[in-house]
Amino acid sequence: MQELDFRVPQSLVAENPTTMILSAKSSRFKKYGRIVESVVVDELLQKAHELITLTDEEKTYYIPSIKELEEMEQGKNLSLFFGGMDIEIGSCYGKNEKINGAEYHKSPELFIAVTDCLQFLSPYDELDDFAQLNSCKAEVFYFPKGSVALIEPNVLHLAPCSVHKSGFISLIVLPQGTNLPLDAEDLARKSNSDDPELRLLYKKNKYMLAHQSRTHLINDGVLDGLKGENRHINPIA
Repeated sequence: MQELDFRVPQSLVAENPTTMILSAKSSRFKKYGRIVESVVVDELLQKAHELITLTDEEKTYYIPSIKELEEMEQGKNLSLFFGGMDIEIGSCYGKNEKINGAEYHKSPELFIAVTDCLQFLSPYDELDDFAQLNSCKAEVFYFPKGSVALIEPNVLHLAPCSVHKSGFISLIVLPQGTNLPLDAEDLARKSNSDDPELRLLYKKNKYMLAHQSRTHLINDGVLDGLKGENRHINPIA
């Protein structure tokens, strides 16, 4: 197995002088999750490159479930990180340079960097009364291509950011059904509940806040709760 280089590229540091970019191998990452070095994902990475093509569009895409990946033996092996439960293997890819919001799940998430990626991560205890989170509380971590991270439940995150101007590709492994639309019964229960956390429930197993600049999400029912600057990353060539 090829050893990965978790050192943050100096050119990336130079392009982002006001943002501390941490290695996912640093001790600071331990409160968010752990790097998984024992799992083999080389065939998944190759198949992801075959299935996903980056374009010049400045946008991010998310596919919750990709059957071709889920049917591979390396894909099936990943269910053990969820106690043998049924999983979905999807992809988040495209071009993104901003934090834009934050979401969390009640389950862990297995994050596989098909290309070099950055992630804004915030601890759950920085979420104030299920109403707001300040973007300054997020830390930025660098994941080299080929790395696999198990993100703890309730860690606040969103789409990765691009390290390179060409964009990013990642695989997202979650319990089956995560990020699918809530059914009518759940929507009715949500609207009739006084629980403040349910204000954040956007899709199945997906609790979300948006920055005020993300009007399309707010118009779709996401709480305008990420306060402060919509922090930005400058990618490198």
